[in-house]
Amino acid sequence: MSAAESEGPAWRVIADALRSDIADEVYPPGSPLPGEAPLAERYDVSRPTVRRAINVLVGEGLLTVAHGRGTFVRSRPERRVILINTPKTADLLAEDYDPSTQGWLRGEHAKAIELRRAGIDARDVVITSAGRAEAEALGVRTGTRIVYRYEYWRHRTLHQTIAVTSITPAHLVGLMPEPRPEEPADLYDWDPNDPENPYTSSSRNQEEPSDLPDDYDPGEEPEGSTSPEWKMYDRLTERHGPVRFVSSVTARMPVGDEATDLDVMTGTAVLEVRRTMVDDQGRPLEVTTITAPADRFEVASTPEWLAVTQHTGGDAAAALRL
Repeated sequence: MSAAESEGPAWRVIADALRSDIADEVYPPGSPLPGEAPLAERYDVSRPTVRRAINVLVGEGLLTVAHGRGTFVRSRPERRVILINTPKTADLLAEDYDPSTQGWLRGEHAKAIELRRAGIDARDVVITSAGRAEAEALGVRTGTRIVYRYEYWRHRTLHQTIAVTSITPAHLVGLMPEPRPEEPADLYDWDPNDPENPYTSSSRNQEEPSDLPDDYDPGEEPEGSTSPEWKMYDRLTERHGPVRFVSSVTARMPVGDEATDLDVMTGTAVLEVRRTMVDDQGRPLEVTTITAPADRFEVASTPEWLAVTQHTGGDAAAALRL
């Protein structure tokens, strides 16, 4: 029976048939798919219909198109595990942290290149305003000043690249004053000349002192590099401890130049492994995010993983302990 005589759109019937053949290794990983013309003849359809079916499978990550060479079944790469819930939680972006012990080499993040093109010398950390995603992760308002740290890591043997980022509200570590609360509805009921008005500049200047220098100018935009002599995790623990860590994993498609930066093939999702430091009230203090190709990495909880793989060298197979 031809595709045109089957139920459903012809391109979907062809996509289903090719997907089944790939699963059964009629076309094994790395092998070429027949050309559009032979497939069109086999299924008694036009070449654009075949092309649409192939594009569906490319989008699913089953096929890859090499221009000038043809369409190939994507090979299944070996996956390496990222372990979460490790007993010793380290600040991966601290200056004294050495990722080479796990086989990773630090690299320049796209954010650093973007800032340098804008005339800002900020290699791996900036104080900036929280966008919607950062604000939601930290439980703060959009526009709140945050310390944003970022690096790319490339594995010396796996030759895979991951993005490592960290965000924390700048006021929690004393780099910015405490944000003003939302203005209430009765703001304009106050006399601006009333010294008891909590929204006048004089009353706002009576806030608790921060760690900012005496000559700090709040009108300046501190978009640039910061080099705190203290350690981020130590400062957060001292000020807001005791702390604990909560991990989560999500998958999404790459955005912008992310696919190129992480060397992700078309149709491949990325994993976002997020570790959040929270205080004893559950308030987020810092968020570390690992973004990695989903076809090369998987995520497991450390205790369970080690219990299952203790006799097969599971610990040695871990690419990263978060």
